[in-house]
Amino acid sequence: MKFHRRKILSLLPITFASGALQSNPFESPSILSDTTDVCSAAQGRTSKCEVQLDVPASCVSADGTSSCPIVFFFHGAGGTNAAFKRNSEVHENDAIGVYPTGEDGWNTGPKNSNSCPWDDFECSEDPDEGGFIAGIITKLRNMGAMGNIYAIGSSNGGALVNRLGSNAGDDMPIRGIVSLVTQLLSSPPRSGPGTLNYNQPSSNGPPVSVLNIMGTSDGVIPYEGGSSPVFGGDTNFELYSAIDSMGIWSDHNGCGSPISRDVSTSDGDGSGTFYEYPNCSNGAIVEHYAIHGGGHNAGGSSIDGREARDVQYDFIRRCEGTPITPTAPTPTSPIAPPPVTAPVPTPTCVDDSDWRGKFNIAHDCGYVAASPDRRCTFESADGIRASTACALSCGTCDENPAPTSTPPPVPVPTSTPPPVPAPTSTPPPVVADDDDDFDDSCEDDDSWHGKFSENHNCDWVSQNSETRCNFENSEGVLAIDGCPIACDTCPDDDDDDDEEDDDDDDDSTPDCLDDATWRGKKNEAHDCDFVGQKPGNRCSWENADGVEAIDACLVSCGSC
Repeated sequence: MKFHRRKILSLLPITFASGALQSNPFESPSILSDTTDVCSAAQGRTSKCEVQLDVPASCVSADGTSSCPIVFFFHGAGGTNAAFKRNSEVHENDAIGVYPTGEDGWNTGPKNSNSCPWDDFECSEDPDEGGFIAGIITKLRNMGAMGNIYAIGSSNGGALVNRLGSNAGDDMPIRGIVSLVTQLLSSPPRSGPGTLNYNQPSSNGPPVSVLNIMGTSDGVIPYEGGSSPVFGGDTNFELYSAIDSMGIWSDHNGCGSPISRDVSTSDGDGSGTFYEYPNCSNGAIVEHYAIHGGGHNAGGSSIDGREARDVQYDFIRRCEGTPITPTAPTPTSPIAPPPVTAPVPTPTCVDDSDWRGKFNIAHDCGYVAASPDRRCTFESADGIRASTACALSCGTCDENPAPTSTPPPVPVPTSTPPPVPAPTSTPPPVVADDDDDFDDSCEDDDSWHGKFSENHNCDWVSQNSETRCNFENSEGVLAIDGCPIACDTCPDDDDDDDEEDDDDDDDSTPDCLDDATWRGKKNEAHDCDFVGQKPGNRCSWENADGVEAIDACLVSCGSC
């Protein structure tokens, strides 16, 4: 299927000279670096630098301009751009291809060939990747290529694609990215020379559509995140887990809770899970494929019978707004983690569906399962720890043999439905504690903010507490200490308070319900269930009538 192209108005302020856009035959791209200064003017480039420009005849109009999408292709570490002219498929898909080469890969992490430390942002010797790509885009605009910008990269190229998307803006007008077999860095916030060197998207940045494909058994870039052999032991560099990385992009684009469905694949064990983050408030598309058992080549897997390039161009078409033929029904199942090689729990080991954390009744076993390392120590109002009540979520079943591989953050196979919290249409067995149950001294520090942005306050931390609670301010104070409410680290009450909680439970009333009709004013998908996933931040949201979630979503916000 071809893209619908729009004509560029002749009034656009473009100056065309000898470098005007020209088409080329298949497998015969022009060498942009031979006719322009895209390499010679870029920092840290050597004679290895080359930029190929692949322009189908269908993408050049009579006035020498183009509105075809422009797709950058980035190779992995140690690779080259040689194969893209044959396998990019831009001629079949009415897109302009751009094929740069890196300096023995891309400068997105620790690199032995670098002269400067990673945190020397003023370094003038090492490759400035953001500046390099921004310079190419400027050159293309001056030549009359005015289409939306996309980037596809695998491995080290995928790391660069994530960085380009994170730095999207006027200087880096990225519309969408396809990152293969790698995810966002969780640290450091910046690395390498220049100003377009941030490793996570800014809260002030434009929407960026994201398609990410990873193998769950990748030995180079672990699906679960953490360190990687490619960092050479440098502990300054850490990866988000694949799911947490997608959560960052989902938050950035204002998307709803993820849903999933099973897919078939040509890599790994032949199966996978597709995660869709729907109803993004800014119109972006955010999707992730987990290739079960897939390794570091999972980015080339076919999915549901579609070749890898077809999956990628299908994504770009949807970003462009071009209608496509649906390949599968819209998924409706709730999010489930990809299966791993771990035994299926026996029916005797289950989560207690009645258990709730004593500070918020939205904190059930499903909530605990999203961050078991920290939340399995939570207690209910009657002193029962999550590790006891949520045995399945916390991995504390006595019958469980040792797993054959490291399980992901949520150890529930997709074939087994995840724990289901109590329906919002009936009151849960444990109602919100009254004010006496809370330590009045436990409150977020209004003056705390991350050291890289004043906007990164406790409210911002609460939007993704699983990862942001490890951030620190300029004085080295972690968010987990400065934002105890946002991070769920308020101290436990003593036993006397627990006994009072039990007494208060007897006074619960069935009149405490969530309003099933309440919706946030910015997104119809933002109902009380959505609020309950992050009550510390979302309970202050309003609907179109000015009613706050804390008044309408009594159960989810613990405001009964």
